[in-house]
Amino acid sequence: MQEPEFNAQIFGSELRRYRRAMGWTARQLALLYSEEIGREDNPVDPTFIYHLEAGEMLVDKGRRAILARIVDMPLALAGISTVASQSAVKLFTPSSVDVKEYASTLETYAATWQAGTTYKVAKDIRMRVNQLEKAALYAATNRNQLIELLCGYQILAADVVAEQSPSAAASLLGQTVVLAKQERLQNFYVHTLRQRAQTGISQFELTRDPATLKQSFLDFQATEQVERGVSAFYQGLVNVRKGLVYAYTASDKNRFTAALKIIDSAYNLVGQPSDDPRIAARIDLERWRLNRTSAFLYSPLGSPTLALAELEELEREKPEASPRRSVHRNILFSETYLLLDNYPMSIAHAQAALEVTTASSMDTLSSRLEGIYRTLRTSPYGTDPETARFGVALLKAQRPELF
Repeated sequence: MQEPEFNAQIFGSELRRYRRAMGWTARQLALLYSEEIGREDNPVDPTFIYHLEAGEMLVDKGRRAILARIVDMPLALAGISTVASQSAVKLFTPSSVDVKEYASTLETYAATWQAGTTYKVAKDIRMRVNQLEKAALYAATNRNQLIELLCGYQILAADVVAEQSPSAAASLLGQTVVLAKQERLQNFYVHTLRQRAQTGISQFELTRDPATLKQSFLDFQATEQVERGVSAFYQGLVNVRKGLVYAYTASDKNRFTAALKIIDSAYNLVGQPSDDPRIAARIDLERWRLNRTSAFLYSPLGSPTLALAELEELEREKPEASPRRSVHRNILFSETYLLLDNYPMSIAHAQAALEVTTASSMDTLSSRLEGIYRTLRTSPYGTDPETARFGVALLKAQRPELF
């Protein structure tokens, strides 16, 4: 199989991005690299890493592969095919993967996502990702099935870490984007771009910093370049989030209205079952309504009054909410009431969200709740005992070892 084209500039910039995602300095990477090439006694200088990251060519393909593997970067970015030659395959014993069991387990884990319990199997998910990476690399048969399973498990692994570490999730999803595009898995490709875009969306909703949406905007632009091979279900999943990015970055009311229409285009899929049980995402009335709420709540051109109207309509529709959706809905209620200066109602909904996260052992949205608490403290309600009580309850949930 022909090797991917190698670009030293791209390799260097990606090496820097993956190194930083690991939290390593250039010196730490240089020492690890030196160990792997047998130079523990005479390690390479950190400037070697900086030169590579600036685009200097590293001719030795094996050493590029070592660097890529150390930082967990796709081999394709190092100019190396994900498929070994037949002579290389004979040198290795591929990992044993029961495809049927892996597929069934992936569907089971995806089904638990809305309950907020998937984090309990995070270690097993990571183990399965590692096994699938090895199995797909040396597979002589059923390679397509293994690659699709690998994409599914990588997306799920990113879901588990996304709310606590968006950068780690984005890094993992970056690998899946490269793999799915390389293997022409159009559904997985656009869905992974959607998931990576969500890491920026979440950051924007927390910080209101438009710069966090730059990659999200590019990801959704990339989905628009895929013309064939994407199911209506996956396209609906893309649109219901793409509309948010376009709403958050709209420069005028016309663009904001157009963004809402993108979200509303997914309404036609409400009530239709997912056509792929291997992923946790779904489109239902609640998801559609929550995204419209977010567009009104977080866009500079939105309206907290209209956001509240969407939430109240959702309450009248009485959806069968999962724990994760319940938390999300209450956080949106709380943040909406904050903007409307209805502080008692904001605290009531924040407390309700906290109770569900505690009961379900979900701590993934504590940063949003912390943001609500900090805003309350700087509001006219900052000295009210109810604000203090919520702050103590939040601290107990965040730091149970103290109590």
